Amino acid sequence: MPAPIPFVYFGTPEISARVLSILENNGLTPTMVVTAPDKPQGRGQKVSASPVAKWAEERNISVLKPERIDSDFINTLMTAAPQGGWPLFVVFAYGHILPQEVIHLPNHNTLNLHPSLLPKFRGPAPIRSAILEADETGVSIIELDERMDHGPIIAQDQVVVSDWPPAYPELEQLLINAGGKLLAQTIPAWTEGKLNPTPQKEVEATYSHKFTASDGEINLSADPEKNLRKIRAFTDWPKAHFFADGKRVLIKKAHLEEGKLVIDVVQPAGSTEMTYKDYSNQS
Repeated sequence: MPAPIPFVYFGTPEISARVLSILENNGLTPTMVVTAPDKPQGRGQKVSASPVAKWAEERNISVLKPERIDSDFINTLMTAAPQGGWPLFVVFAYGHILPQEVIHLPNHNTLNLHPSLLPKFRGPAPIRSAILEADETGVSIIELDERMDHGPIIAQDQVVVSDWPPAYPELEQLLINAGGKLLAQTIPAWTEGKLNPTPQKEVEATYSHKFTASDGEINLSADPEKNLRKIRAFTDWPKAHFFADGKRVLIKKAHLEEGKLVIDVVQPAGSTEMTYKDYSNQS
């Protein structure tokens, strides 16, 4: 069995913790985790650690929660490094841009997992953007550089979806599974010098952006396919909806039938889920 690879993992939300579990199942556990500081969460606004912090603390893995990436933080990283320095940093959904002095601190620099087939859909919302605008997607591992999602590609894997467009939770899970497995394969090969980075093709680059609550509003008379894509991309945020008599109605499930949008399940404001037929009968 090969010797463990000491590495630092930068991540914050639940999807990032899921990738950590896949790495762990493949014999790759980080020596240290860097994540966002504890913050108020939920209705009660109770101060809680991030999912990645909780994952690490359950395994007695060292956790850093810096308020900012500054010289003090860098000194802490360097002090904690094993003899010969850190071999590698790995970043997935950390939430902060790392400066050059951090990216290049390890012997093999820093790898980043991104849930799209780069250079397509750089930016903060690649999964939703793929559902809205594409007919395929996948995962990429890049060597970080100073520009967002710009670094050379180390590895890629397309994710096969039998029925496009998928709903966001389904596609997210497929991408997390594929990304975690690809990362587990890439880390040892990269640190052993077996992989060659390939520059991204700038002329093919596209970008995703953060969505707002208003992006979820559906014009029921608009193009049926575009509406279906919005409904499936916006399952949890910004939540696909329309307004009836001034009240918001969430669209939970829909499909196309003979080129027309068929709404299956809705949830009116202040009510529980119901079939669209039942909703229409009581409206």
